[in-house]
Amino acid sequence: MVTAGMRRYRVRTAQQASLVGPADGEALDLPTLFPEQSTQSPLRLEIGFGHGEFITALAQEHPHERLIGVEHDALRVTKTAHKCLKNGVANVRLFSDDAHRFVRMRLPEASLSRIYILFPDPWPKIGHRRRRLLSRGFLLDLSHAAAPGCRLIMASDTHEYAWQCLSNLTTLPGLWRNAYLPAGYRIDIPTRFPTVFERYKKSEGCSIAYLLCERTALAAPPRAPYLAPRGREVQDVPIRNSPGNLADPPG
Repeated sequence: MVTAGMRRYRVRTAQQASLVGPADGEALDLPTLFPEQSTQSPLRLEIGFGHGEFITALAQEHPHERLIGVEHDALRVTKTAHKCLKNGVANVRLFSDDAHRFVRMRLPEASLSRIYILFPDPWPKIGHRRRRLLSRGFLLDLSHAAAPGCRLIMASDTHEYAWQCLSNLTTLPGLWRNAYLPAGYRIDIPTRFPTVFERYKKSEGCSIAYLLCERTALAAPPRAPYLAPRGREVQDVPIRNSPGNLADPPG
């Protein structure tokens, strides 16, 4: 169900579309995608950016870096583009796509300097856990896209999911160094740009588990053939030529 506050994003303005990357499924050409940024600028990726609070604040904090966000919900892509424009952010490109397909098929090898996966859907029912994003195959694909020294930041209020992510990373020996040893994680550490979901969960008294791992220089092993997810087609939204009113509340 689309809420009343999100209905305004069913049509994307031309200005909003300028921050949305192409949906052709081709591998990204980063110099073309970020023509005003240096090709040597660090590249950050947020997977599942939701309503865009984190990626917008991060882009404001690092105006000379390049940021890519991928989100399955096309309305959230438009909303985040609106939020970026209201805050004068131009160094972000947003994509509506399946996260695993995007990482596997579209990101250049060894291109990422930071990866943020904040509160991914935990699929709490046992029968649904196969749908969780942070599988070994997905983490292997991230290992190919991550440059040496790239940092992977993950947060979840479902601690068991964080432990599963750590377990899957151990099946990729030598590719990632855990920065939170000896425990391997941190609980309820302060964050600079908390998301709406993070603030909500903390207000409920939930504790948050945080992971921080760093990519080593070891070459990632070959990958199995990619199998596209079934029933996860992404619907984009139409574009109107009028620039829209950036003074509208973000919803």
